[in-house]
Amino acid sequence: MGAIPCIARALKRHVLVVKRAQKTPNHQCLLGNLGKVGPVIAAHHLIVVGFDSIVANKYLSCIRNAVRSGHIDSYSIIDLESQRLAIEQRLQAVDLKPRGIVYLPDSEARVQGTPQELIAGAVQRLSAPGVPAKVYIATEVRAHEAYLRFCVENHIDSLVEKPVLAPMVDGSFRPSYITKIMEELIGLSGDSPAKHSVMTLSRYHQIYNQKVIASLREKMERWEAPLTSFHIRAAGGVWNLQREFESRDDHPYKYGYGMMMHGAYHYVDLATQILSLNAALFSDRQFKLELSGFGAFPVDQHQRMSRPIASRFQDGNPAWADDVDGALRFGETDVTSAFRLVDIASGRTVSLGTLSFEQTTPSIRNWGELSSELYNVNGRTSSVDMEAQLSTLYSTHVHCYDIPRGVSADGIDAFARLTTRANAALLPDEQYVSQETFDGLFHSDSNRRLMEHWLNGTEERSSLASHLLPMKVTEALAASVLAPGRLFEVPFQECSVPVSPH
Repeated sequence: MGAIPCIARALKRHVLVVKRAQKTPNHQCLLGNLGKVGPVIAAHHLIVVGFDSIVANKYLSCIRNAVRSGHIDSYSIIDLESQRLAIEQRLQAVDLKPRGIVYLPDSEARVQGTPQELIAGAVQRLSAPGVPAKVYIATEVRAHEAYLRFCVENHIDSLVEKPVLAPMVDGSFRPSYITKIMEELIGLSGDSPAKHSVMTLSRYHQIYNQKVIASLREKMERWEAPLTSFHIRAAGGVWNLQREFESRDDHPYKYGYGMMMHGAYHYVDLATQILSLNAALFSDRQFKLELSGFGAFPVDQHQRMSRPIASRFQDGNPAWADDVDGALRFGETDVTSAFRLVDIASGRTVSLGTLSFEQTTPSIRNWGELSSELYNVNGRTSSVDMEAQLSTLYSTHVHCYDIPRGVSADGIDAFARLTTRANAALLPDEQYVSQETFDGLFHSDSNRRLMEHWLNGTEERSSLASHLLPMKVTEALAASVLAPGRLFEVPFQECSVPVSPH
């Protein structure tokens, strides 16, 4: 990284850095109005790439705690010049201020990502002498690869938001590049002391990990019973209007990717962990996943919406997208697929099931224009329905769904019901039917636990390498919606993730 200082000087006219807080020799933390805290020796300086409302609302408390405990000295921000006003407004409402900010120039032509020299200059400007950096990559997914590659090649600890990356070629999404790039980055990171993790829902989740996966693994090992059926349907309740598909850069569709590169990855990761329990149980066998899928796209929306309701939002144009640039292909809104897990040697089917990830499902949106004051700008409410079965012995079924509370679209809790059925005549330790309910859940709790472990240097459940298989499945699903009915195959080995939280 010897060339970084001269790159930073060359970039001086392109970036603006907010005046840094005066530092003490031991990098006393900056806590705004939190009160005086004694000096600490910090292990790292945190650089947040993309300071959106999610970071401000969900993770700033984790950052604050890490500053207090001395795991980081403070944090800085890298973002785009076009986001300056929004970030300044966002920072007015938080008590923990960043030590520095670098705004990078926007480029309409730069959809692949940010050039490495820009990233190097920004990181150099924000780095503190003698204090190594940790980088949290929370920018739009098409820019993930560039920042992650920089961190991997320069041995800098990183945490990248899900999904890991979305390869772009000539401005459009190319899912067929996912596996190649993932394997390259994992290979490069293998000999480095730096650690790289992925932020996703299903590694520290109270229900999915601690209840479902842990229980299934224990029962499969005790009974030597394979997982024979698995079904998951994740309904996002996301309602975008036709014109928003063209305009939005937050969770965009205009670059050729959609649901699979947005919320679906949480549940692809979950499904992959559960299906890989077969590979763990039968470690002497080789498996492959065969799947075929179908998708719905923004251009289909007019046919799928209530026309009287859509007309209230001036959103009922039957010819919408006919005049949009022909080279522009919108990403999918909904995906449904069927699969089987096959023993390669015998050709026999071990597991069957369905994977569905849909956004055109019940929403709470009743407003026309997107509000900058809301996090839940398009009224999403999720519902996840999942069932896993061990042939004739046992079944576990989870329904986890959002419940709006109060008048604000951001006032949403989650409720979960976990139901098991078992052949108690053969298995006396089991009940024919059992049921547990969980109220007042917050899915973000599992994300915060992952963030806390990463900031503290103890994150081991969501390594970059452990996301290779889920990203391979994501590639197959993303490709399947572009080739409806075609069969795609994924070599399927164990996705090794510890069951118990640290």
